[in-house]
Amino acid sequence: MTPLRQRVIDEIRLRGYSPRTEESYINALAQLANYYDKSPDLINKEELEAYFRYVNLTQHLSRATIALKLNAVNFLYKYVLQRSFSIDIVLPKKTHKIPILLTRDEVHRLFLNTVSVQQKVMLCICYGCGLRISELLNLRVVDIEFSQDCLWVRAGKGNKDRRVILPKSAARRLSTYIAGFSLGSILFCTNWDKERAIDAKTFSRGLKRAVERAEIAKNVSAHSLRHAYATHQIEAGMPLHQLQKQLGHTSIRTTERYLHWLPEMAHSSHDLMAAWEEN
Repeated sequence: MTPLRQRVIDEIRLRGYSPRTEESYINALAQLANYYDKSPDLINKEELEAYFRYVNLTQHLSRATIALKLNAVNFLYKYVLQRSFSIDIVLPKKTHKIPILLTRDEVHRLFLNTVSVQQKVMLCICYGCGLRISELLNLRVVDIEFSQDCLWVRAGKGNKDRRVILPKSAARRLSTYIAGFSLGSILFCTNWDKERAIDAKTFSRGLKRAVERAEIAKNVSAHSLRHAYATHQIEAGMPLHQLQKQLGHTSIRTTERYLHWLPEMAHSSHDLMAAWEEN
């Protein structure tokens, strides 16, 4: 590890950033260094501007990904190099795509077509609690409070903790899983290391196989389960402010997007000209 990378890691940890942010910043700076084949602290303003044009126009990266790279460089300059930082870049226009929305029947078919016991339980917790994949994989046995019908998400997005309702159906499956497996502190650990969580790719591969077996013609990801949780809870009548807390959204506006994505909401208007055909 280079001294510069260690300094970046130290500054990130001093400020209490989440492990995921640390990994994202380190990867972003490593990609910048690899592009120019030199240390990021030796890259000048013109080279930085050229790099961000490249990731925008040639790699066609999303606005969010480019913004993350920019934040990593800004962090390097502000807290590690302690230099002023100002470059001229244009971010891609923000898109408003409707995500993949699964029906309740499709989620049930995914569950039925998931072979691994561990993967079944993970699917139930991810969907039943509306967790992000990183939050699911970071769960520890002590985070589960069966007596309170809840679980704790530690260091979620924004490095915040939150208490999430654990449905009784998911709790029963989770209790059976814990009783039947020899676990360490990690709830969803690998077979060869009880103190190491399985990675997101492993879960995603299992999910993809379940999608194929269930013959669901949608581009399903782990995050699709979180979207499904949100839309299905709104359909079931959960108040938006409660859903906001469950999902860990800072702003209620983020939660409100699900209202616009629901097909039922889109078709709830009246035909104001229906009677015209009679005349």
